[in-house]
Amino acid sequence: MFAHASNFTLVEPRLQAAHTIHNNYHWSESSLTVLAPDPSTNFVAACDKKTSGTGDWILSDPKYVQWCEGKPGTLWIQGKVGSGKTVLSTTIIEHLQAHPTLMCCYYYFDNRDNLKTTARGLLKSLLLQMATRAGEVHPLLHAHWFAKCNEGAMEPTTNDLSATLTAVVKDLCSIYLVLDAMDECIEANDVFKHLAGVKDNLCIAVTSRYVAESAYDVPWCLHLDDAEPAFHKDVLKYLQDKLNHRKMKPELFDEVVDHLTRGAQGQFRWVDCQVAVLQRCKTPKAIREALKKLPKTLEETYIVAIKKIAESEHAHDAGQLLIWLAYAFIPLTIAQVTEILAVDLNVQTFDLDERSLELEAGAYEILDSTLVTVNVDKVVQLAHNSVKEFLTQSHSQKHLSELIEINEHLAHSAICQTCLIYLLQFDSKDIYNFEEDYPLAFYAAQYWPSHMRHLEAKGIQDTSAQDLALTLLKNSRQLPYVNWIRIYGPERDDNAECIPDLDLAKVQTALYYMACEGLQLMMQLLLEHNAHANVNAQGGQYRNALQAAATKNNKGIVELLIDHKADVNAQGGEYGNALQAAAFNGTKDIIQILLEHKADVNAQGGEYGNALQAAAAKNNNDIVELLLEHKANVNAQGGNYGNALQAAAFNGTKELVQVLLDHKADVNAQGGEYGSALQAAAAGSNKDIVELLLEHNADVNTEGGDYGSALLAAIEAREEHQDATAAKNKQDIVQLLLEHKADVNAKVEWFGNALQSAAAKGNKDLVQLLLDHNADVNAEAGDYYGHALHAAASNTKDIVQLLLEHQADINAQGGIYGNALQAAAAKGNTDIVQLLLEHNADVNAEGGEYGNALQAAAATNNNKAIVELLLGHGVDVNAHGGEYGSALQAAAFNGTKDIIQVLLDHKADVNAQGGEYGSALQAAAAESNKDIVEILLDHKANVNAQGGEYGSALQAAAYNGPKDIVQVLLEHKADVNTQGGQYGNALQAAAAAEGDKDIVQLLLTHKADVNAQGGEYGSALQAAAAENHKDIVRLLLEHQANVNAQGGLYGSTLHAAATENNREVMELLLEHKADVNAQWKEGGTALQAAATHSYYTIANILLKHGADVNAQGGRYGNALQAAVIWRNKDIVQLLLEHKADVNTQGGKYDNALLAAVCIKNEDILELLLTHNVNVNIPVKKYGTLLQAAVCANNKGIVQVLLKHGTDVNAQGGIFGHALHAAVYVRNQDIIQLLIEQGADVNAHAGEYGTALYAAVSWKKYDIIQPLLRHKADVNAQCGIFGNALQAAVYNGNKQTVQLLLEHKADVNAQGGRYSNALQAAAYMENKNIIKVLLKYKADVNAQGGRYGNALQAAAYIGNKDIVQLLLKHKAAVNAQGGEYGNALQAAVSRRYTHIVQLLLEHNADINAQGGRYRNTLQAAVYNNDPETVRLLLDHKDRMHYLSEEYMNKLQAAVNLPFFA
Repeated sequence: MFAHASNFTLVEPRLQAAHTIHNNYHWSESSLTVLAPDPSTNFVAACDKKTSGTGDWILSDPKYVQWCEGKPGTLWIQGKVGSGKTVLSTTIIEHLQAHPTLMCCYYYFDNRDNLKTTARGLLKSLLLQMATRAGEVHPLLHAHWFAKCNEGAMEPTTNDLSATLTAVVKDLCSIYLVLDAMDECIEANDVFKHLAGVKDNLCIAVTSRYVAESAYDVPWCLHLDDAEPAFHKDVLKYLQDKLNHRKMKPELFDEVVDHLTRGAQGQFRWVDCQVAVLQRCKTPKAIREALKKLPKTLEETYIVAIKKIAESEHAHDAGQLLIWLAYAFIPLTIAQVTEILAVDLNVQTFDLDERSLELEAGAYEILDSTLVTVNVDKVVQLAHNSVKEFLTQSHSQKHLSELIEINEHLAHSAICQTCLIYLLQFDSKDIYNFEEDYPLAFYAAQYWPSHMRHLEAKGIQDTSAQDLALTLLKNSRQLPYVNWIRIYGPERDDNAECIPDLDLAKVQTALYYMACEGLQLMMQLLLEHNAHANVNAQGGQYRNALQAAATKNNKGIVELLIDHKADVNAQGGEYGNALQAAAFNGTKDIIQILLEHKADVNAQGGEYGNALQAAAAKNNNDIVELLLEHKANVNAQGGNYGNALQAAAFNGTKELVQVLLDHKADVNAQGGEYGSALQAAAAGSNKDIVELLLEHNADVNTEGGDYGSALLAAIEAREEHQDATAAKNKQDIVQLLLEHKADVNAKVEWFGNALQSAAAKGNKDLVQLLLDHNADVNAEAGDYYGHALHAAASNTKDIVQLLLEHQADINAQGGIYGNALQAAAAKGNTDIVQLLLEHNADVNAEGGEYGNALQAAAATNNNKAIVELLLGHGVDVNAHGGEYGSALQAAAFNGTKDIIQVLLDHKADVNAQGGEYGSALQAAAAESNKDIVEILLDHKANVNAQGGEYGSALQAAAYNGPKDIVQVLLEHKADVNTQGGQYGNALQAAAAAEGDKDIVQLLLTHKADVNAQGGEYGSALQAAAAENHKDIVRLLLEHQANVNAQGGLYGSTLHAAATENNREVMELLLEHKADVNAQWKEGGTALQAAATHSYYTIANILLKHGADVNAQGGRYGNALQAAVIWRNKDIVQLLLEHKADVNTQGGKYDNALLAAVCIKNEDILELLLTHNVNVNIPVKKYGTLLQAAVCANNKGIVQVLLKHGTDVNAQGGIFGHALHAAVYVRNQDIIQLLIEQGADVNAHAGEYGTALYAAVSWKKYDIIQPLLRHKADVNAQCGIFGNALQAAVYNGNKQTVQLLLEHKADVNAQGGRYSNALQAAAYMENKNIIKVLLKYKADVNAQGGRYGNALQAAAYIGNKDIVQLLLKHKAAVNAQGGEYGNALQAAVSRRYTHIVQLLLEHNADINAQGGRYRNTLQAAVYNNDPETVRLLLDHKDRMHYLSEEYMNKLQAAVNLPFFA
């Protein structure tokens, strides 16, 4: 259907309900999902209601006939409300669909369904209709949608949809498009703007009550008021159909027809309404009386219906339903209507007892059929769009006032309140079956914020709705709130299912969700009701409320959050920070606000790395320039595209790229998806940008990125329009790159090289161009095709011929197909196979996925002609190798009976071994092909051959069915108990499969060993239990299956049932004496398995059957720890009620308390602590629970532990003390809390001694000041540096050194690696810190440490400036001590001649003895340093310990070459 569509799969080309009756198309490529309004529901409803023959007159109308000839243009059909326009639309669609060569798409705008009133809904639906046909997906959806919307994970913008539709329409060339009820579209002008770019490709038929605007350029206009004769004929056909069963006399029927035709005034809808009245009349007299009293207009008709309802006992219910039907966002089901009527807004309750028992049958007793309709899917809607207009128009209110007051505000308020009342009932721990038992739940959860948003948009303070919302939102831990998120959280897509076991850690704050929903007034109320609400709470897709608001373009909420101290630079989430979110979503005002509040314009993180790249990715020049004005780093790295220039090169325009280049963007910056800006431009098929980048000296051969090079990107890039212009553009870019010396033979792992890529694309012109530029025709290329010839052999004969003419090696090996012949055979290209054979391709060449060409032909395309062609050229029919081992096995698996017969006729070995299925017989059995099984058996296939995935043919048949094949194999003496394969034996395979009890029974009848061991599940009983095949479990037990057999994937049968939540199976096993406490090394007991998977009911059953609640073993040690880890408070409570020991040790987390701390769950921890626990119980790694809580950086958990009496000064663990741990995690709030609770700020613990020393050592500089405020001992001795001051000096932080000294740190304190701070500073070469220390009276001659004193340390390091500084401050040049004895020897030992010279100038004692080398001269000689020896000898007059003769000899020696 579509060229190059092989990368796509149409997952669900059907209608799919999304928890409501609103149907959606759904298809997917990877994570790409499209949900679109489904117009077929309107089409089907119209077809069902339409009387045969009505509307057919349009097909012979001259204007329609001209339009139907296929010349692009618009046929505009205008008619008043109720004039039968939908009948005409449906007639046209049926007529076009009857011609299979025509592509017809359609859409029904419908104001009864909000999703069908927008241009966006239309675009989505048309895309789905046009781009998904015959089970394939148009590749342009990838180029325009998947590639541009974060791999399909993001919703496309309306402009993205429009661009994609334009590309697809132009590719498909000519399409008929029928649009019904354009007057019910709230964005009609936008629709025509989106279609303007493809008007030359579309034949559009539109129906509308309005005349076409001149701007729409409509060649054919048809006014239904001018088609009165046709209207009368349609009325006659309709009445004949509807009243035929009444057997009226002709004169009475003529009277009815005449009366209704004249009274209709061109409104078919009016006729329809009156027929309903006449059908209730039982006598001719009654009919004539009714004709006299019929309402004159549609409005009068509706008024009569309303008055009738108002006088009935159902008036109140009817009024409520009319509000919902008029203002609900999607159509409602009967089941949902039942729930709505059980809500009492006056007392704000939902009463189950008020659910109607007979609503389905009695819906028309509540609301007249004139006003509503109930379709076969039990969907309740207003009968016609004119009904909604009547209900919502102000002049109708005087008639409605008898029943109910309807206006937009009251309607949205009533619906919002109903939704909230409904949600607030879910206040227990039960796992609700929302979909079946509470049908309004999904609507209520999804749409209450939308109704509230309508109220806020009008600036209405609806206190009733707001109070209910506050009740729901005030506590994110209360059950109604949690259940709201379980049902439909604001971050879920429209097709998401309820999550009954939702991890509570994934439930975000109400502030966050209100930001997502854009409910500013609700946020204001939440903040007013909770002054301490954390506006910076982390979590969710956008990480914090501010980023969510920026993403949703909500300026008011952004300002509100900032006013409440939202951290404008908070990191995390999809966009990394709020500024990047605003930049990507194009909100300039919000960007300005954020920047004014000190947003870091260069903050890193998020999908696009930084705000500038995000703006560039969206091609937003204004925002790019604004960010650059605020000093955005144009070359910042990171994000999807690596840098802003690459983002602009792929998504943007030449103008935007020029702006970035003008701001010094690095044209050759590396990184990102495309490796470089040039590759990105080439991948985006943007010739102008490629030229611009090359003009700015872009490196044409930069490697990296998705395509490896710009040249490959240009070849591989998907064209927006697959036409001659697009092909020429691609050719031009490739030519341009080659002219700029692109390496034509550069190799990339997957794509290979440019020649292979062009060949794979089937682009002969590009192949010729590359060959003209000396592409190596035989270069070994990528992993997929191996060589260019292999790629060409897969699709294009002309390119194969061209490459062969350029001396391509026909038998070159490599790639997934091994050689060109196998590639052609695998793709079913008979002509190419013939061509290759004519050029002497080796017919028996081995290698590749299929081993040889014959197996490839048998395995892939059912191409008998290629098989025969290869056999005719002497191919070895029994060649081994490849995926299937042999050609016969490949054909058997793929069900190609004809090919099997050909292979057998050519002496194929029916019992050849090898391949995935071991033998051809097993392959045929695995694919459930009885005919082939019988053919192979007739040719003496060994029915008991071993090997392959299933071990034997019988096991394959037992797993895949049907029973007939199993029977055939058994009749041919298949060994029923053969061992091997995935499932060990046939019985286990049958038990594990689709639950075919008959196959299990058949195998047992043939003496299958019911307790045979082995295979994935260990036994047949475990397999059946795991797969929830209750009947098979019972059957196996009746045949004495061992219920307590050990082994297999789950360890035991009971474990299998518990792990897979198969309650009935588990109860059956327990009835048969399954050991409820059986252990399994991986999962402990079945109870632990149930706890691990949060199966409350399973756990409860096991406990009732005597499960040991404190049984040890398994990953989590016991069931309680497992339940804690998986955050299931209900199961924790259940286990505690059954005497679970909270203090039991073992398992991954040591005990349940530590588990609760590690998962940061305050509720569960509180629950555990109320059950006689030792809050100071020792725990591994952290020493104490308190330290673990601190390490988890969770203040709430810390508070819980402190409340329950934990020892705040307990020692042990990796940090030694809780306070030290708080320092490490840098949490000032926890530090403050611990100290307030009596933590000893000067406690010595762990490797680092005191908390202050730890803070300095770990460079947690913001923590130092708070510790000092709490009287931390600044001079405490500890750690490898002796004290905090020396540690700070070592880390080179001047501010910290200054701070410590200001707090009376002893500048001359001794101890540690460097003995004192000054020596440490000298060693670390930090002149500024030395100055600070000297300012605070550091003793320049203090002794101690490795280097004895600061001067020796400076001399050893060779820092002349520091040596001079110390000498200036009276450092003793000849001070003794340390490893080198004195500073001079230290400098000599390191060959620092400049330091030696300086020290000698300061009268360093050249005769000083001591140190590693005893004296300086010996140090110089030992280190072979002639230059220093000479320098020292120049001062020989100062040497007293050497003879003149020795010094003269030494003088002579240093001048010899060997000395150096």
